[in-house]
Amino acid sequence: MSTFAWYSHELCHWHDPGPGSGYVPVGPWVEPLRQHAVDPDLRRAEGLVRASGVLDSFDRLTPEPASDAELELVHTARHVARVEAASAAGGGDAGVYAHVNYHSSRAARLAAGACAEAVRGVVSGRHARAYCLVRPPGHHAEPERAMALCLFNNVAVGARVAQTQGLRRVMVLDWDVHHGNGIQKAFHEDPDVLYVSIHQEGLFPPGSGTITETGAGDGEGSTLNVPLPPGSGHDAYLAAFTDVVVPAARAFRPELILVAAGVDASGHDPMGRMLCTSLTFHSLTTGVCDLAAELCGGRCVFVHEGGYSPWYQPMLVLGTASAIAGMPPPEDPFRHSLDHLPGQRLQPHQKRVIDFLRGHHPLMV
Repeated sequence: MSTFAWYSHELCHWHDPGPGSGYVPVGPWVEPLRQHAVDPDLRRAEGLVRASGVLDSFDRLTPEPASDAELELVHTARHVARVEAASAAGGGDAGVYAHVNYHSSRAARLAAGACAEAVRGVVSGRHARAYCLVRPPGHHAEPERAMALCLFNNVAVGARVAQTQGLRRVMVLDWDVHHGNGIQKAFHEDPDVLYVSIHQEGLFPPGSGTITETGAGDGEGSTLNVPLPPGSGHDAYLAAFTDVVVPAARAFRPELILVAAGVDASGHDPMGRMLCTSLTFHSLTTGVCDLAAELCGGRCVFVHEGGYSPWYQPMLVLGTASAIAGMPPPEDPFRHSLDHLPGQRLQPHQKRVIDFLRGHHPLMV
């Protein structure tokens, strides 16, 4: 048996966020277009990982749908019922910019179920680390509502499942280009879950993920937002990881690291304005695996979130998967158009964010 687990399910590709423009559904002045988040693009990503031979390093596993009890570790029963009802009706909006079709609730349960199973497998020692290539994504879904393509909060469910397995301290690292408001809200007052988000400042949701949001009540200090300016690239992301994420993790000392591993911070993604490459995600993933080996017996689980470039997303998934498997970065024919851009080097205005956090966040003072 491999020490690495790969979770995916064909029905996750059957979820359809509906026609529209970006994540905006068809409406006044919105022409019916192919959505950026069309999930068959993820099937191509898995195909590239298979064709490259990297998938041979993983145990390929098919998840079971998350149960009501697992979903309700994070979500209200009313929210679960709303998603189910909208899907059973054949389509509609299950929340805020959260369109569903007939298959969506099943796909969303499978996505959350994959994360729950991956956590149990890693905590039990069956696998050292795991990757869940699933859709729909989850980090915007709040306890009581779906939002922005996200129906159930896969990573948040995984963190709560970890706690049911006897773990006390869980770290969630989110490098999706958007702020994971749903994960933050689920654990805002929980001192036992550290939520760290590296995202594009002010992108989505509006006003969410500011540098001053550090948790509340007993959870003060358990939220750490790193809102990088638009145009941040490889060096800025690695500096944020090395100078902020690593010391925060060492102070918190998690027993498991969960990663909301969106790839929409890439320089070719239409939903963000960042400049990351496949090498960036390979480097970040390698850093997490090394950090997990240092702090929590190697236990880490990566869960796919956003990624909306139909041509570049597969290469970014391959970069992530290669690092999980301990393999070198893949040859990337798309990198040449990004590597030479000035934003790939750490800029003074980007470093100010990192320096502020190092001197002011409760975990690092």
